Amino acid sequence: EARRSRTTSAAPTPSRKAPKPSPSMKPWTRPAVSTRRAKVTDCASLAEIHASSFKRGWSDAEFEALLVQPGVYAVIAELRGRFGSRNAAGFILYRATVDEAEILTVAVAPDFRRRGVGRALLDEALRHLYRVGAQSIHLEVEDSNLAAIGLYRRVEFRESGRRPAYYAQGRETAGGALVMLRQLR
Repeated sequence: EARRSRTTSAAPTPSRKAPKPSPSMKPWTRPAVSTRRAKVTDCASLAEIHASSFKRGWSDAEFEALLVQPGVYAVIAELRGRFGSRNAAGFILYRATVDEAEILTVAVAPDFRRRGVGRALLDEALRHLYRVGAQSIHLEVEDSNLAAIGLYRRVEFRESGRRPAYYAQGRETAGGALVMLRQLR
């Protein structure tokens, strides 16, 4: 009888071995990405992340001027740090009109790339735009930014055009842009 009773301790008993993890279990997990709507008080963080991602970053004042416009939204992604602190990791800024939308910019801080931040931001923006009635969404992306193009394709954006020499500011050679489109309805 005593041998058959279950032990409540987490340590394996000598007669039982610890279960082996299944192939689908990972020995680590990604830090939790959370998203929230950005406020005007977040403009300094948006400008800092944008400056770390683009040759010509936008200023706090430029972000504030956009965020106060009707139909302009920003979402911030935060990653939980080791001790529960939240770190701004990236953001997406987009504009919605009656039935269409445009992604104005997406930026992820270099230390937080390849961790699902960009995907979380896009997913949240697409959900919001669907709820407000957008039928389609478009964006421009530099044609040499293969990581971003791959991400957009994974969330069903398709190339709808090209703009040669679209990204010229602060460069010796202007970069072209792909225009991408996704239908939401």
